[in-house]
Amino acid sequence: MRVLVTGVSGFIGSYLAEFLAAADFDVVGSHRRETPLLLKLARQKGIRLIQADLTDMARLSGPFDAVVHAAGTSPGAGMPVRQMVHDNVLSMLALTKSAREWNSRAFIFLSSISLHGQITNAIVDEDCPIINPDAYGATKHLSEIVLKEQAHLIPGLALRLPGVLGPCAHRNWLSDVAAKLLGGHAIPAFNLDAPFNNAAHVADISNLVTTILLRGWQGFDAIVLGAKDMISVGDAIKRLANGLGVPANIVPVSSAKSPFILSSERAITRWGYDPMEIGKMIDCYAAEVLAAQ
Repeated sequence: MRVLVTGVSGFIGSYLAEFLAAADFDVVGSHRRETPLLLKLARQKGIRLIQADLTDMARLSGPFDAVVHAAGTSPGAGMPVRQMVHDNVLSMLALTKSAREWNSRAFIFLSSISLHGQITNAIVDEDCPIINPDAYGATKHLSEIVLKEQAHLIPGLALRLPGVLGPCAHRNWLSDVAAKLLGGHAIPAFNLDAPFNNAAHVADISNLVTTILLRGWQGFDAIVLGAKDMISVGDAIKRLANGLGVPANIVPVSSAKSPFILSSERAITRWGYDPMEIGKMIDCYAAEVLAAQ
């Protein structure tokens, strides 16, 4: 199967491309920018790299049997909304148009639980209401709508991701905590006794994507991905600190935010998602952080 994986210069996209190539998929990886992650992919058998803006399909050598859309622009200091609209929504429009022309049989989109916006539910599943999302969450929601509207032509699946852990993980709560712990900094945290499973490991995501591409499906669906079981917020910090071999200096703070956990029931029962238990996931991530030092 020939698969286009977008965003391979990023953490998740690079891992997915390498994983699929190792599973004997013929992978073309697209990227906008150069990063050190591309050096390893360039040496990987079964992967061809192409630098391209996804709103310009001319550089991509289709057709592709499937598209795994991991590219996207998230919020950051000085990141204009128009850039996120271009990189997230306009890219989705261009990609789905090309996927129709390629007669692609599958389109997997890496979405985000950020599309739910202000979460008030104690348990987040696919039916959790969407309340006032920020610009990033809104672009993910619009991208899902674009994919859903074309489900009669391209089978589509949106993976609503929390913070993703794995080698080179960054810009999520646990990766930020890991950096502070290793730097000897205190960890301000709230709702320390609240249950926590708001993470997914890139290996579990890659296993799921591989399984789904091999089996195929019809129509559109969106699924929430999280860890198995639960641990308290405080214990999650302590377990990560223990895995890193450093003390956990936790500073309790107050917050108006309500805690929530993720339900992966639909992903597990309908799609075969098999996530790590949250404690094991934290242990695995701690080992990956130490290995990267």
